[in-house]
Amino acid sequence: MRVSVQTDDLNMLKEAVESDCHAVRFGPEFCEWKIPSLDLLKEAYELVVGEGKGFIYTTPFVSNSGIERVREHLTLLNQKGRIDVVINDLGTFNIIGNYPNLRPRLGRQLVFIPARCPWKEITQTPVGFFERRHLERIFYQTSLNYTPTIRFYQKHGVEDVDVDWIPQSFPYYDSLIKHGFNLSMHLQLIPVTVTRRCHMARFLGERSPESCTKPCNSQAFMLKNNLLKVELFLNGNVIFRLTEMTQRDTEHLRKRAAEFIISMNPAVKMNSRTRINALIKDLNS
Repeated sequence: MRVSVQTDDLNMLKEAVESDCHAVRFGPEFCEWKIPSLDLLKEAYELVVGEGKGFIYTTPFVSNSGIERVREHLTLLNQKGRIDVVINDLGTFNIIGNYPNLRPRLGRQLVFIPARCPWKEITQTPVGFFERRHLERIFYQTSLNYTPTIRFYQKHGVEDVDVDWIPQSFPYYDSLIKHGFNLSMHLQLIPVTVTRRCHMARFLGERSPESCTKPCNSQAFMLKNNLLKVELFLNGNVIFRLTEMTQRDTEHLRKRAAEFIISMNPAVKMNSRTRINALIKDLNS
């Protein structure tokens, strides 16, 4: 079972490379203001490869200026040899074909799953059995349930897709496997919604995204909704919910997922090699 650790912070990366993981994903999954400098990317690459780990570059949804920075990074990494790149933006997906050594992976923002929202709580209002079952089928499928979409991505070299640990979606993940995709399963945190403007920065009085001190590297806010009776976490420009990992689900996915992904995130206090190794041990037990 392959386990990767995901981080966009150099200090956390140093902990990740010392853990028992097989690969490290470096770069922001959601926030373009956290795209590293070219020098920082070089340093991260050398650290990961120097420890004998696989290096995977992660890119977020980007603006016009952001994609130019990503383009510089792709040019650099293409010179390093065969490297996987997680893509969360169609613009980035459009240009990666210019870099023959880079292998595209679909990130979670290009593999949408409606069930990332609190589905159970939202559907408490009385509905008929057949209507409810129909809605569940829609909510628990991914955006890759349309054959022409699958063919489009595969035509452009996509073999790996990122998905969330949502047990009700597992049967639909099996369909992706049958179509030839390898599944990379994110553990613990499920993104409910992503904003272009960072509410966490606004709450903490950060004046501009260019000079942001990146408090999301060390803290997260718990959000309680008394109406839905759910607890969510605000970290940066993303609202997450936690997912429960059971032994039964782990056994089910161990035979299907090609990769498990551990995100270093303050919402789950995943901030050291000790915690990473403990989670890897639980997955293997």
